[in-house]
Amino acid sequence: MGGCVGESLIEKVVGYYLELIPTGDEYKAICPFHNEKTPSLSIVPSKEMFYCFGCGAGGDSIDFVKKKEGVDFKEALQIIEKITGISSDEVMKSKEGKATIKSKPVPLPNEFIKEFIKSVGYTSNGYRGIRDDINKFFGHLTKLNDKGEVVARYYPETTDGKLTGYTCRNHPKDFSYGHVGTVGSSGEMSGQVKFKTGGKYVLLVGGQEDKAAAYQMLLDSMKDQDFNAIPVVSPNKGENCSKQVAENYDWFNMYDNIIIGLDNDKAGREAALKVAEVLPKEKVKIATWSGKDPNQMLESGKQKQFVRDFYNAKDFINSGIAAATDAVDGIDSFLTAPKIPLPPQMHRIQDAGRGGFRSTGAIVNIIGDTSIGKSFFSDTLFYYWMFNSPIVPTIISLERTKEELAIDIESLHLKKNLMWFKDGSEAVNYRHRDDVRSLLENLHCNEDGKPRYFIIDERDGKCETLKQQMMRAAIKYGSKLFILDPLTDFLRSMGTDVQEDFMMWQKQQKKNGFVFINILHTRKPPTDKDGKVRFVTEYDALGTGSFIQSADVNIVLNRDKMSPCPITRNTTIVDIPKWRGGVTGRIEGGLYYDSETRQQYDKLDWLNSRPDLNVVSNNPLAQEAPESSLPMIPIELYEDDEVYFNTPD
Repeated sequence: MGGCVGESLIEKVVGYYLELIPTGDEYKAICPFHNEKTPSLSIVPSKEMFYCFGCGAGGDSIDFVKKKEGVDFKEALQIIEKITGISSDEVMKSKEGKATIKSKPVPLPNEFIKEFIKSVGYTSNGYRGIRDDINKFFGHLTKLNDKGEVVARYYPETTDGKLTGYTCRNHPKDFSYGHVGTVGSSGEMSGQVKFKTGGKYVLLVGGQEDKAAAYQMLLDSMKDQDFNAIPVVSPNKGENCSKQVAENYDWFNMYDNIIIGLDNDKAGREAALKVAEVLPKEKVKIATWSGKDPNQMLESGKQKQFVRDFYNAKDFINSGIAAATDAVDGIDSFLTAPKIPLPPQMHRIQDAGRGGFRSTGAIVNIIGDTSIGKSFFSDTLFYYWMFNSPIVPTIISLERTKEELAIDIESLHLKKNLMWFKDGSEAVNYRHRDDVRSLLENLHCNEDGKPRYFIIDERDGKCETLKQQMMRAAIKYGSKLFILDPLTDFLRSMGTDVQEDFMMWQKQQKKNGFVFINILHTRKPPTDKDGKVRFVTEYDALGTGSFIQSADVNIVLNRDKMSPCPITRNTTIVDIPKWRGGVTGRIEGGLYYDSETRQQYDKLDWLNSRPDLNVVSNNPLAQEAPESSLPMIPIELYEDDEVYFNTPD
């Protein structure tokens, strides 16, 4: 036996049984699974894998021990523990850890790829009617036996344009073993790496052989024409591929027409509808094949019919008609869907909304005069939702750059306003202090490295572009909670028709589970008969009346910005004139803002927590908050109270 060597698990395990020969970052060894004199067993530590170019044996450390010792999975783990001293739990953690990075698998080494291609080859002897030039174009490899019969097919998988593994299909259709490298990850679509520039058409079919067959038939149909070949791709694993398609939304969106041509059976038709839902619907067409699938049509000599079927693909249309039974079936899931909670200091608002905003779809307007604190209100929601929302939030910041927004979020998190430093370098030095860096760790991304939020920052001022960006965030990243701050700035110059169309679009997307938090400015507040500026209502919101009418929730914010009293000046009065499924009225106590720490508090809770304050009511210099036509929930402490700080004698 060779004795344990190296640092990786695969090195330790294989090195226990065999003498390893270093070859750069890899190793070679005499394969123990077939008779050979020249080393053909490759050990790749970076991939935690082994592969024999002679007999095709391959896998990870557990697979090696199972095959070498003739034992089952559990026994293999026990043997590895004895060989390496690494517990079975740690071995499994290593195996699971490797699975968690499938979205960014390590590329196969170039020397390994060259050797593997040389050991297998592109020749398939016309397997399933597909020519070798098509095999070579897509990188499909074929293992033949001594009689020239197909034993296995290998399909490349890529991520970021790099080859990361080969899916093995053992003839006729067994995918359970023989894979090379990292396979089964979402990654890029099979064949996607060959098409990088976009164009008029792209075809999505159900499998790798269908991909090769469809590409061959379309290519042959255009051989006398001066046109580029039509791109054809497939999922890496099965037709249940809507998630993989969604992750490659940007790539599909480069094409004018996206043709979905999955198998012509019940499963294929159902899968096609699911795929269509995660693509830009205005570009999607559904092809109905005259045969079962493209490969079957190629083998049946129906090439011309296939091409006709391709160009006869029909626009995707969702009827939108549901039977009464469908509606009833969805009641329980609708009622039990998690709500989007509000921050603790907004617990009275959350109570009015019976637990928060619906995650199944909602339109919420936050309305207020300029400089009233709407952005801070929405930032507070956004920050809380980064950690507590069932939906990952996306903010469309129309007044701030992405950098300004990130600074505001960090200020909330640190409870220190980074914009208050007179010298920017002082703020930078503060951010880079060890204790502060520790506080900022996992703020913008979670423990798994996934973003806690997304920002739509690049805008050309076009309404359609904004819709597309939000659709992209929803489909590609699963983020359906949008904060538009402020929406009125974006739409106010576009005319009533555009505003109405945009709100109609929001109502349509609400049915798809989108939640919109619209920040709305108001007209200049009018004055009362005594010349005092009155507080705004929902009807003072700028823009079309459909903003207010279309909403599920309208929250109106007011503040006496000119009050001589610092507490009143920093108190936000919250009115809720509309909440479908909730309670309307004025929120008791309101919200209090501490400018130094950039923190917001429930005002009543804050006052109760400050025994050092003595609130003296009926201050003759103060203006009481105007009465609301809404019922109290109830309301108190809206007088412009004078505040004294109790100090010891």
